[in-house]
Amino acid sequence: MSEAHFDEYEHYNFDHDKHIFSGHSGKQRNKREANEHTNHFDPSGHSRKILTKLMNTNNNNKKAAACKN
Repeated sequence: MSEAHFDEYEHYNFDHDKHIFSGHSGKQRNKREANEHTNHFDPSGHSRKILTKLMNTNNNNKKAAACKN
């Protein structure tokens, strides 16, 4: 296919179609790569929330013990 009849706007459209129609995968990834780099299900539940609560409880207990002394 000859590109002699294309103007600058058609080249612009061709160059940017890959960004517009990429399936919202981001960073020029295909759908398989986007699926590999997404948040995955954590079977143990809300482990980050639980860990944060335990750490905060531990820190609060240490502060309370330090204030009593």
